[in-house]
Amino acid sequence: MKRITLKALSIAVAIGAFALPAYAGEADHEPDDTHEHGAAYFGEAKDIGRMEPIANARIKGQIRGTTRFFIIQTDDDGRFRRAGMGLDVDASTVEITCDKAGFRAVDVLIRRASSAKDAAVEVECLMEKVK
Repeated sequence: MKRITLKALSIAVAIGAFALPAYAGEADHEPDDTHEHGAAYFGEAKDIGRMEPIANARIKGQIRGTTRFFIIQTDDDGRFRRAGMGLDVDASTVEITCDKAGFRAVDVLIRRASSAKDAAVEVECLMEKVK
């Protein structure tokens, strides 16, 4: 009986040790899917008056001259992430806007990680409370 318990405990510890690396780091990490969807869009919305994140801000990306778009909301930390709009989409043709009731967009900063076609697009929405 003692030998079986020790063996079961050893197996449980070994399984747990192999499972730990899978959960280490960011819990919401997503695998890179640019080969399927193109350039990913990520970023945050900030209240520039208080320098705090804005939860539930609406981020809209639309390909200029088309009706093709996406809309995503920021999380509680004011952040968002969205897969690309497709391999056929040039990220430089996507117009990004930000809005939320009670706020107005002051500026939308857009940065690319590199000049590669599938390079991620970072968006920073700077907003202020409407007075």
